[in-house]
Amino acid sequence: MSEHGAIGAGRGLALRGSARDSATTTHFWSRTGQRITGLDPKTLITAYLFLLMFIPSALIFAPLGGAGTPALALSLLILLWYTISWISGSIVPASSGRPVRVAMCLFVVTILISFVAAMTRNITSVEALSADRGLIIATAWAGLIIVISQSIKRFDDIYILIRRAVIFGTIVAAIGIFESYSDINVTRYLQIPGLSVNAAVSATDVYRNGLLRPSSTASQPIEFSVVMAMLLPFALQQALDSGRKGSLRKWAPVALIGFAIPMSVSRSGIVAAAIALLLFVPTWRPRQRWTFLAICAASLLPLHFVAPGLIGTLTSYFQGLRGSAGSTSVVTRTSDYSRDWPYVVQRPVTGRGFGTFIPQVYGFTDNAYLHELIEGGALGLAALLVLYLAGVHSGAAGRRMAGDERRRGFGQALVGSVAAAAVASATFDSLDFPMFAGLMFLILGVAGAYSGIMTGENRETLQFSATATPQDRLGDE
Repeated sequence: MSEHGAIGAGRGLALRGSARDSATTTHFWSRTGQRITGLDPKTLITAYLFLLMFIPSALIFAPLGGAGTPALALSLLILLWYTISWISGSIVPASSGRPVRVAMCLFVVTILISFVAAMTRNITSVEALSADRGLIIATAWAGLIIVISQSIKRFDDIYILIRRAVIFGTIVAAIGIFESYSDINVTRYLQIPGLSVNAAVSATDVYRNGLLRPSSTASQPIEFSVVMAMLLPFALQQALDSGRKGSLRKWAPVALIGFAIPMSVSRSGIVAAAIALLLFVPTWRPRQRWTFLAICAASLLPLHFVAPGLIGTLTSYFQGLRGSAGSTSVVTRTSDYSRDWPYVVQRPVTGRGFGTFIPQVYGFTDNAYLHELIEGGALGLAALLVLYLAGVHSGAAGRRMAGDERRRGFGQALVGSVAAAAVASATFDSLDFPMFAGLMFLILGVAGAYSGIMTGENRETLQFSATATPQDRLGDE
């Protein structure tokens, strides 16, 4: 091989391996060019995920109230660590992948505007305290997006991070399935020193047609099922990754997460999973699509024996949508609109204040968009919609620039997961549920990082193509 060919081969290998050479270790570089050793954002976010998924949502640090979940407290510490590292020069923030960060900035601005509006009206002390907690929670959400999208710069790092989220989700799904069969609420027996039960979100046993609807470590069956639906496309993408070995290792998460969704007997989770699959499965090869559909159809028969009565309950549950008389939950949701509309009319632009429409005082709206319209007004609702759209856009834009099947599949899984969260938010007060909100903003941060990483890899490929000589390309081949 000629010298030019060797150089070309080296460049090509560097481009293709740029995301793989950090599969086990991430290094940071100061502005002076020295390598920094220390905390890894991937490890810190993994610790956050661990607390989010395995510490029951009802357990909090009592002095912080609803903002005192261990995961949220850690996310604030991670943001503090990132800020100090940025100021000291230990981390140089990424300069690409801005759509999600800009959308989150707009959302935070609307929260601040609604806070000012809340403080200018005749507000109760309970609502004022809740508004203060809302600012803390919004800071933690913004911190997740900032830290993930600006400090994680390699594809393998976000891939491993989501892989860990799927593993944790698989364990959470297994706990929920165990609860359903054993009729035991596992989280009731979990006590952690220093944490108290938040009565506002404490888990209660919920039955439908004699079937226990499991919550696992989530605060409610709906939250549990929607979180599983958000993780399902990632589990499928990882199962189809040709670089991973072992059928049981790849497909067990898909089976457990997929089975946990109907076990929750939740329309929200099933609809969210359907949306995720409708956006994800059509991108597969025809053989993969038909095989998956055949497996799904064949699984209905064993499901009938493994969970007697579940299919009939779900069928009747969805049939209730055809008429309000057949579904109490439909009647409840529609009556919420007429009950809550006067609050919207009072402050249609800026809202009553983020976090001030307390469910224990005013009742649940069963619709995150209606809830945001009340608290943040038209500005807040528009910003929330833009945030979801930014997440979908980032996944789709990154996918178009991806250079291999694994990267493309990951981008489409992001699209499906964010879309599932967006649709499910119309069926329950999603942002009031800590596990859903914590996972959603983490995924949005990953979407921002993914878009920036794919942009950088695509730019490097184009630059090499533009400067490479024919001998370089021959050597690369």
